[in-house]
Amino acid sequence: MSNNSVLVVDDAPVNLKLVRILLSRQGFDVRTAESAEEALQIIQDSRPRLVLADIQLPGMNGLEMTRRLKSDPATCGIVVVALTAFAMQGDEQRAMDAGCDGYITKPIDTRTFAALIRGFLHSTGDAGEAPPHRELEGFLAEAIQQNARLISTLSGDFDVAEALIAAHRWVGSGGAIRYPEISQNVRELESVLQKKGPVSLARTEELLTQQAKLLAEAMERQTSENGSREPAERRMSGAAASPVLLTALAGKQFALAGFAAPEAGRLAEALGRYQAFSRDLGAANLPELESVRPFDMIVLNAGAVGKAIPQWSMPVLLIGERDLLLRLSPHNSAEDFLFSPWTGEEVVLRSYFALSRAAQAPSRVVRRASEKARVLVADDDSTIRALIEATVQNPGIECRVATDAGQALTLMRSWQPDVAVLDVNMPDRNGFEVLSELRNHPLTRDTRVILLAERQQEADVIRGFELGADDYVMKPFSPMELIARLTRLLGTQA
Repeated sequence: MSNNSVLVVDDAPVNLKLVRILLSRQGFDVRTAESAEEALQIIQDSRPRLVLADIQLPGMNGLEMTRRLKSDPATCGIVVVALTAFAMQGDEQRAMDAGCDGYITKPIDTRTFAALIRGFLHSTGDAGEAPPHRELEGFLAEAIQQNARLISTLSGDFDVAEALIAAHRWVGSGGAIRYPEISQNVRELESVLQKKGPVSLARTEELLTQQAKLLAEAMERQTSENGSREPAERRMSGAAASPVLLTALAGKQFALAGFAAPEAGRLAEALGRYQAFSRDLGAANLPELESVRPFDMIVLNAGAVGKAIPQWSMPVLLIGERDLLLRLSPHNSAEDFLFSPWTGEEVVLRSYFALSRAAQAPSRVVRRASEKARVLVADDDSTIRALIEATVQNPGIECRVATDAGQALTLMRSWQPDVAVLDVNMPDRNGFEVLSELRNHPLTRDTRVILLAERQQEADVIRGFELGADDYVMKPFSPMELIARLTRLLGTQA
């Protein structure tokens, strides 16, 4: 088989479909198997360069299959990467003992998954293409931010479970980014966090500090190999303050509710760059209506919310971990929401959106033409189209795709979807032109629109909002965030 051939072994059809989409659209030659026995037969007939195997399989499990491959001279050179779940403690050691060359944790990160697979091939001496720098830099940037956030909470609300999840992901990806020191350091961090009794915060801080240094070194190496002269810190912190955002936020009063002091400090710093004022109301209890009355907006920690957001009279931006937001679903009553880990620029942009929405007339009523919600995806990138279609397709949603602006407009008028997901950059006419035509046509003026924009292109988001966009998602995007934003726009009708 070719140098980029991959065999995926998983007994869950939805996992096979997702991995096939993510890898085949990035140029990999992908085959699938639902059991270890089927996989071994495929391997005998055609030798893949890499096998991605779920540990938990019916019959023969993934580790026994790996042992057989590694003990056979004819197949011992195949790269084997285990898929593990965080709930299964000790998976890493079992995978390594069985002969695996690495492992990736579930749920997989769709934004960096293909780059990690290329990384495993590249790090084991394969002559194939090295991982794209942008993808690996994105992975490292998120790891740096999350690591910094964990350090900032050591003196307050340090979350051992969150730290373990982060460590488990980092150790599984260290080999893919060709930086084994990261994996070695995180293995010790995992060991410290998993010990019985109180966690040693002093040792945890030492290891997280060392991790920050290693991640920064890995980022610098990536940027050096990529020939980029722009400092990594600059890329992650965003561009200079936008005049539109300065005008919208300068002088505004923000209440910060439910956050630990270090995180409240980060929020205040981000908002302060745009001359907005903020006050930390503490992490203990949610404030009463009287105490927040002087503020223009509340930034609220989802972890402090009970069953519902209090009935405040000003817009709320809800921030929290993805699983918590999806489980509680309080974001439907907030003006906007933001998944953690977050950046200062994301907080500023979401705050601008929330304040702008609150100042507008009530939201348009979603017009439904069938029992199912209708979603149209317009993007010239086949990978993005396939990923979104696979993400949103469910019994309550019908999804159609368009490859360019002309096709999108035709489908809009004939099919009349409830929500359109538009890429900003399309070859014939861009997403702004499509959005403008939608808003000026009687059949489509009420269609909800989510824009797909590139990271650090805040001007695109602002322009889209001024033209009538309802929401936006930044590429590379999280499928779960897209689902949450679609659900928010569709309301209870999805």
